[in-house]
Amino acid sequence: MSRLAIATAAWLLSTAVATFGSMLLWPDQQLVKILVLLLNLVLGGVMIEVNRRYVLALDELQQKIYLQASAISLGVAVIGGITYSLADTTNVIPFDAEISVLIMLVGITYLVSMIIATRRYQ
Repeated sequence: MSRLAIATAAWLLSTAVATFGSMLLWPDQQLVKILVLLLNLVLGGVMIEVNRRYVLALDELQQKIYLQASAISLGVAVIGGITYSLADTTNVIPFDAEISVLIMLVGITYLVSMIIATRRYQ
């Protein structure tokens, strides 16, 4: 298993522990919640560094594809996220804007961008 996969899995697991542990296991333990959030933040930083090293190890074409997909995903995250939030705050949508929807949108955008860019250079 790659270092990036391990780092991502560790961060994802810490996110689940922070979310569900705070609701189910220690709802009244503020110190535990803070410590778990700090662990999540540290593991997120580790994941970012491992991802940076992964990208540096790619060849030039792979880096170009990654950069293009990341740029499109960042644009969708910022523009889509702000628009989604504005739709919530201005009551254009009848529900609360949830970050999970934005995360799914960014993930799908990245995946589609990677597929298109990879096919373009085959």
